[in-house]
Amino acid sequence: MNHINDSNSTDNNGKEDPFNSDPTVPFINYGFLSVFIILANSLILLLIWRKRRLRTTSNMILTSLAVSDLLTGLIAVPMVIVCSAVKRFEVCLPMDICNRFLAFSSVGHLTFLSIDRYIRVTKLLQYPSIVTEERLRCALASVWMFALLASMIQLSWILHPTIAEDTVNRFDLGYDFFHMAALVVVPLLVTSAIYTKLFTFLRRQSNEIHSELTKGSGSQVNKGRRQVNEKKIATIFIAMMAVFIVGLFFYFMWAIMNDLHAIGKHSMSPKAANAIVATIVFLRFLTALCNPLLCTFMKQDFRDALKSLVTGLRRSDTARLNSFSSRARAVSSVYSSRE
Repeated sequence: MNHINDSNSTDNNGKEDPFNSDPTVPFINYGFLSVFIILANSLILLLIWRKRRLRTTSNMILTSLAVSDLLTGLIAVPMVIVCSAVKRFEVCLPMDICNRFLAFSSVGHLTFLSIDRYIRVTKLLQYPSIVTEERLRCALASVWMFALLASMIQLSWILHPTIAEDTVNRFDLGYDFFHMAALVVVPLLVTSAIYTKLFTFLRRQSNEIHSELTKGSGSQVNKGRRQVNEKKIATIFIAMMAVFIVGLFFYFMWAIMNDLHAIGKHSMSPKAANAIVATIVFLRFLTALCNPLLCTFMKQDFRDALKSLVTGLRRSDTARLNSFSSRARAVSSVYSSRE
């Protein structure tokens, strides 16, 4: 997004910048959302740390994604709040880079997650030899490095002392157009194609199994299970696409609109701009909460681990309560004997 306009309350002509507004309500929303993001992703990391059976190759992507989303709650959201409060270039520029970095990271993780799921389902026997721990570590490292380079490259013209502001704004526009196409639209199309093909494969496989089970109630039971599984897959697919489009696609689209506003090619009423900015930024951060809910807690192994953790905590609380009650009864008995 344009860094000059984000750091001042007026534009170069002295007019009120339509992309600034009273941030009180967004601050409150961002604050609550940040807390939930931190709690959800910290819970995922806690489960993986405590439950050895969750430390699988396929869950490495979910672990890395949880770290990315946790950083969104810990760093990105507070930086947006601080930038909106102080409106200073030296604060808003790191905020913009941090948000881009974590947004690019989310796109990369979600794309790799889709590819991993497709391979795990369609090539179950070959999966351990295709997706090895070493290959996955290299892939995840490339996601983090590429996200960092893609977000930092804009500093080469933003901080250049001889490049005019108008030229910087035009470079920003080209930068956002390129990343919108290469790092948002293409991954969106790839992810959509993968989930569509995955759904088709599972449905065909389910039909083949169902055709072999034609005896009475057993057939009806398996038909019901098949419909439930298909509905679950379709729900995950639709939810993932909604998160991708609403949370990330519109975020980068707004960056382009902001760049067009900076060079005078696009205008919008301040009231509409303020509402759109607050909504899009909130939805962008909402993806960091939706990711653990959709990608992790819908998996059976994580649900089982969560139930085990809750059961263990309850047993621990019960044990402590019983111990406290026993000590209280013992003390009461001592006083009674003295009397």
